Amino acid sequence: MSLRRFACLKLHRDIKPGSLPLSIGNLLLFIVSAMTISACTTLSAGSRMQQPDSASVIDLPVVKTDETISLAQAIEQTDDARVVLVGETHTRYDHHLVQLEILKYLYQKSPDLALGVEWFQQPFQNHLDDYIAGKITEKEMLHLTEYFTRWKYDYRLYQPILQYAREKNIPLIALNAPRELIRALAETEIDDLPPELKTQLPESYDWSDKDYEKRLHDIFDLHPEYSGKFENFMRSQLTWDESMAERAAQYLQQNPDARMLIFAGSGHIMFGSGIPNRIKRRIDADQFSILVSEDFLPVSKDIADYLVLSVEQSLPPTGLIGAFLETEGKLLTIEGFSNNSAVKDAGLKKGTVIIGVDDKQVENFSDFKFAIMSKKPGDTIDLHYLDNAEAGKKDRKSVSIELR
Repeated sequence: MSLRRFACLKLHRDIKPGSLPLSIGNLLLFIVSAMTISACTTLSAGSRMQQPDSASVIDLPVVKTDETISLAQAIEQTDDARVVLVGETHTRYDHHLVQLEILKYLYQKSPDLALGVEWFQQPFQNHLDDYIAGKITEKEMLHLTEYFTRWKYDYRLYQPILQYAREKNIPLIALNAPRELIRALAETEIDDLPPELKTQLPESYDWSDKDYEKRLHDIFDLHPEYSGKFENFMRSQLTWDESMAERAAQYLQQNPDARMLIFAGSGHIMFGSGIPNRIKRRIDADQFSILVSEDFLPVSKDIADYLVLSVEQSLPPTGLIGAFLETEGKLLTIEGFSNNSAVKDAGLKKGTVIIGVDDKQVENFSDFKFAIMSKKPGDTIDLHYLDNAEAGKKDRKSVSIELR
């Protein structure tokens, strides 16, 4: 369905009781999950694909209070805003299509534009700089930023946005806090952090927003399996938001003529209490917030400036080999198999080392994910492997695998 059917609302109803932001809810799962380099290839893989109907969203209708306007007209009203924030549900492809069109439209209006994203963590900024400058390839950028083991969402959701930023030389700013810091704060008081993590903390915190705390507490209460204290969860989430706001403010201070477009989970933007108000505390900059619709969003006049109503669109499924993979050094090893595993049916065993896909060399998980990006179920690949880590190159074997 064409994106022209989307609507954008400026809402004025009360909050729906029990409504919770999925993005922040995902944080709890993120904290309690073991964040290992081990990964399952049954997760969606990235690929360069033909997009679903992505006719320009500029003609989408937008409702402001009690009138409907186009998304283009809504974006026109951002002219005085130095910071424009667009929320997303990470897995919704239509949300990212809307983000892409907003990026294109704002860039055409204001070429001195930077794009701040939650998808990459701050210590990897130099690799994003090199990617935008054309010094490294897309494949190298994904490997060096550890995208597939840190962010993990299907890269195809974000690929058109990143490619457009590179094409137009739009600075790409990694906003996210380091994963190691957020994980540590889920268990450790700030004062008890090791020195190397303390240096990654934001310089200041604001603990005074009780509505923000209440929303987090509601989410925490929905996850009784989490054994930690609410204070730990609050500390982690607050550090996440303060870190992203601080990085955005730093860039704007260092580049006084620039504007910034921020893409992050809706939970970090809604009601202004995540990133927006924490930017305002650091720098005097007008802001404009847009959320893209989702069932979990509470409906309130204070949730954002506009709410874009989008028709859900999904990416086509990707082809899978059906194996759990782990990188040890420069060896990508099969650690287990999923149900209906193509590689298990082909006779591969636990401990098999994958060294290539078709004509592409594979040394790590990122190499493998990139190699099968464009594949779909039913496609056939030539998988090159060694029986175990002790085998030499002369023991290389190959098998034809039909992806599932």
